[in-house]
Amino acid sequence: MTLAALAGLAACTPADKPLTAIRVVNGQPVLVVAECAVFTATRIAVFTEDPAPPAKWAIEREGTEQLAAVTLLQPPPGWNVAEQSLAAFEPDIEYAVTAYGDHNDAEPIDFALDEVTGLGPDQVLVSGAGTKRKAVTETAFRDRAKKTC
Repeated sequence: MTLAALAGLAACTPADKPLTAIRVVNGQPVLVVAECAVFTATRIAVFTEDPAPPAKWAIEREGTEQLAAVTLLQPPPGWNVAEQSLAAFEPDIEYAVTAYGDHNDAEPIDFALDEVTGLGPDQVLVSGAGTKRKAVTETAFRDRAKKTC
C-alpha cells in the first residue's frame, strides 16, 4: 500500500494556474499574462482545435524580461518562433492557447476569433470551470491572478 501511495504522489503534477487571458487589440487576439513568483512563461503555443492535423504557432523565451502581453502570431522581443504552421486566425475555427512555465503551466484558453473581437474595451476572455470560458473585466482577471500567485 505504501508503494501505491508513493507512486500516486510521484505522478502528481501542479495544477494549471489561471494566469492568462485573451483580449483584443486593433482586431488582433492578445494573450495577457500575469507572471509572478509561481509562474514565468517559457513557451506559448496557440493551435487549432479542428480540423486535423492542427495548425500551430509557438514561441519560446530567450530573455528574462517579464512578459505582460503578447499579440498572438507576433513574437515579442526576446522570444523565438519554435513552430509556425498557423499564420492567421480565421472565423469559425476554434483555437486553444497555453503558456507553459518551468514549474507550472497556465490554464489553456479555448477561443474563436469572433468571440475575442466581440469583447468590450476592458474585457478579457478567461477559462472558467471545466471547459467553459467567460468574459470578465481585466481588473477581475488580475485580482484572481494575484490570489493564485
